[in-house]
Amino acid sequence: MENKTVKTAKSKSKAKRPYLTKRNGKYELKVRVSTGNLNLDQVQALKDISESYGASEIHLTARQEVVLYDLEEAHIEDALNRLEAVGLKGGSAGMRVRNVMSCVGDRCKNCAWDPAALARELDEKYGEMGLPGAVKMAVAGCPFPCIRPQLNDIGIIGRILPQMVDEEKCKGCGMCEKVCKMGAVAISENKKSDTDYNLCTMCGRCILFCPSSARVTDKTGVTVTVGGGGSWPVTEGAILVTMIGLEQVVPLVGKILDYYRKNSIPGEKRLRPFVKRIGIEQLRKDLLEDVEVLIP
Repeated sequence: MENKTVKTAKSKSKAKRPYLTKRNGKYELKVRVSTGNLNLDQVQALKDISESYGASEIHLTARQEVVLYDLEEAHIEDALNRLEAVGLKGGSAGMRVRNVMSCVGDRCKNCAWDPAALARELDEKYGEMGLPGAVKMAVAGCPFPCIRPQLNDIGIIGRILPQMVDEEKCKGCGMCEKVCKMGAVAISENKKSDTDYNLCTMCGRCILFCPSSARVTDKTGVTVTVGGGGSWPVTEGAILVTMIGLEQVVPLVGKILDYYRKNSIPGEKRLRPFVKRIGIEQLRKDLLEDVEVLIP
């Protein structure tokens, strides 16, 4: 089976167009989709391009990208122009920052923090940045993330630390105990909600579901992991920092990418071997020096 990256009549190189792949004389075009969201104009454009030039079939990848099948080489430029007209483009392939994934955020009843704006900002600032290898990122709104950010090169996981309960407001209804997956919340003998902070995973559900507003937020931030990977062997990223403020995330990600670019060695085409060689303690020392850490 023929399987190689296309070089079009305009002499576009493999390095510049890794999102085009040749199979059986035709081409697959990978389209980057920021945070997994498409507006209706974009959906219509993808449908029209596939019907006009391709297989009338669209594939949704595990990384929230779109792949258009069976495009003739003569139609590649027209397809890319039609994508650009609706704010889309080929991408999320090769040795660069791939599209930044995001969960559905506050559309999920269990999500106490919406990550979409942060994911878009990361994608706009760093998406398609050329690097020594591929870097995949995902942003989730809670510590029980459906998109598995901990299996990405850089994972960002929303955290909300609850304050001690306002006992005057607490009715002892037990809703907080019911929704806590970690067994960190219990109703005491005096019918008030107690939290074992050693067990609390800072998901914020006890705050979200409290009917009397007896639970409120103490700190909001994210956990940052590095060096995860979803391919075999599956590896969870190491925790770089347990909680930093939201305003710290974009600069810290920039520092991680710059550090990787300057310090990687040949063969480290993902962050997993890079993190393993450098060591998480050294990375914390080098990357967190000027970062305001809420919880180490």
